[in-house]
This record gives sequence, structure tokens and C-alpha cells, in this order.
Amino acid sequence: MSLEPGDRELLRRMFYRLSPESVYRRFFSPVFRPDQFSASVLRVDHHDREAIAAVEGGEIIGVAEYARVAGCRRADLAVVVADAWQRQGLGTRLVAALSERARAEGITAFAVDVQGDNFASLRLLRRIDPHLKLAFSGGVGEGLIPLIADEATQ
Repeated sequence: MSLEPGDRELLRRMFYRLSPESVYRRFFSPVFRPDQFSASVLRVDHHDREAIAAVEGGEIIGVAEYARVAGCRRADLAVVVADAWQRQGLGTRLVAALSERARAEGITAFAVDVQGDNFASLRLLRRIDPHLKLAFSGGVGEGLIPLIADEATQ
């Protein structure tokens, strides 16, 4: 589902299902208040900023979002999955769905930043793009994932 400002309470509840480590891995810094989390995610305009959610039992269990500078053809990618739902392929499915929306908005690549010791995210990125090359500096890897439309959709 595409997130809207009215989803603030659902995101607040998701925040409490995230461990402090999961929040840190998503934001690269500690975030202690659920309002910080929901405000960050809900800055959507469905063109330059988009956020989609996976929902189970009426609760948000995962979020993938992109943000780009207006007019740019690449966007920053961020993903967070509730701890109980991690390592089940949800992040991969969220990124695939978000990629479709991004391509429809003229985005041709996702820029990614990942902490070098975030092995779960590194595995996710390798599933998304097995050829991804990351340049590391200060323990953070940076890379670019091209968004290539499936041949079936061309």
C-alpha cells in the first residue's frame, strides 16, 4: 500500500515493533521517538518522494521508500522491516514494488548507503542486484542500483 499522511498511527505502532538496532540501521543514528520515524516516512508526494508499506493483519510490517532531488533521475532508497518479519524476503518484495513506482516516475537508479557490518542489508542488496559494487569509506558502503524494467513489461 502507498503511504499517506493519515497512516501516522500505523507507523507509530510499527516503530514499537522495531528493535533499537533496526531503527539505527535504517537511520544511521538513534531515533527514540515514534513521531520522528513517522514524520520522516510520511514526507511523500508520490513523485519525488514515495513510501510503500507491507501490511499484515492491518498493521504495517515493512516500509520501502525513495527520495530524490526534483528533476534528478536517481533516488535514495531506504528499507525497514519489523524485526519479527526480517529474513523472510519481505524487503526484496518491497523494493521490487517500489522499483515499479520509481520507474513510472522516471527514476532510473536507486542510490544506496549501507553500514559495512549490516550483513542483512548487504544480503538484501546482493539479492536485488548481484552485480552491485559498493565503495566503502568510514565503514559505510555507497552504491547505485540501476532500475531495469522486466522484459515482460517492455
